[in-house]
Amino acid sequence: MRVNARLDDNLAYKLDYLVHAEGLSVSDVVKESIDRYYEAARASQSGALEIFEHNGFIGCAEGDADLSVNYKQSLSDSLQAKHGDR
Repeated sequence: MRVNARLDDNLAYKLDYLVHAEGLSVSDVVKESIDRYYEAARASQSGALEIFEHNGFIGCAEGDADLSVNYKQSLSDSLQAKHGDR
């Protein structure tokens, strides 16, 4: 995809600065800027599931697959095994 953009003097100066300071082409600066902006936007919109998956928390522990449904029975069984009838 080709991009044609109109920049005011301030933005043109900033783009020129980045091109020279980083030793990149205009295309590379634009691509990197889009990548960074995209990542920032995704990070601010990420839900808990995406954050946990990204950080490796999903699937890192063992347990019953249906624990969210049967947690009361599982807790009761665990306490019964540990403490017996009281």
